[in-house]
Amino acid sequence: MKAVWRRHPITVKDVQEAIRPERRLAYTTVMTVLHRLYLKGFLTRTLQSKAHYYEPTVDFSDVRDAAVSGVIRHFFRGSRDEFLQFLENGVSAPAEITAPTALDETLL
Repeated sequence: MKAVWRRHPITVKDVQEAIRPERRLAYTTVMTVLHRLYLKGFLTRTLQSKAHYYEPTVDFSDVRDAAVSGVIRHFFRGSRDEFLQFLENGVSAPAEITAPTALDETLL
């Protein structure tokens, strides 16, 4: 998604080249991931000549905000204050948060 957010519209080959320095992925692997993101509604796709061009349907900031909210909800009992205290002071979360009494299957 980062490659698509940085430059769009973008082809599978362009995404593959954008992430190549970090990871060597096969063209078909990148194509499969982009296709799945398209099916889930995170990307739009248009066919030009013989190549599909992908564009994001969600903003980076929306995805980031949802991820941070999930961290706060799951690890800090929904308390933004506890989360900010953790970030500012490096203070560990209270024991009842760090050592749950029951297995939380949403984290598996």
